[in-house]
Amino acid sequence: MKEILTAPVKSEEKSSLSVLGNLIKEQELQAQINKMVYESITESTEQAKQELKEYTDHSIEEIKKFIPLTDGEANRLKQAITSRAAVTTKSWLKHKFNNSEYGGKEFFSKKYGHIVRTFYSLTKHHFGAIKYTAILHSDFEEALGYANQLNYYSLPQNAKRITESQLVTLNKWEKVHKLPLTKSKD
Repeated sequence: MKEILTAPVKSEEKSSLSVLGNLIKEQELQAQINKMVYESITESTEQAKQELKEYTDHSIEEIKKFIPLTDGEANRLKQAITSRAAVTTKSWLKHKFNNSEYGGKEFFSKKYGHIVRTFYSLTKHHFGAIKYTAILHSDFEEALGYANQLNYYSLPQNAKRITESQLVTLNKWEKVHKLPLTKSKD
């Protein structure tokens, strides 16, 4: 068996090696501490991000409760209401006179105005708005669906009647076409 001979280590070298060994151990300990701090900060950051996202999403939903229709949405709702009013006016004429063209253009225009105002009122009332443009943005799709389902059967009785102004226009048309005059039902 051979012995490995080593040079005797001087006490100063032993001291330097010991210091170096202790320094390496301290650096390993510091690396572990740094890793734990990093992981803790990362976890806290992710948690803060999630909390901020939840708060932001909730705040946006709350704000949406107060945003009225955009101009484009208001225009689309207006188009739906006026389109349904035109169809409903023809339906009303068909129900009332068995002819969707009865009374001529001027009478149609007056009755259409009456029905379109009624549809606006029904829509505003349904959504609790003072004017149709004040309906909430968050209710737009529902409002559009509501407007698109309006029809003759949606009309209250007072909208189905012939007003005095409409009657005058209708009677003029009936005289020109030599038809019996419609009488006021009031």
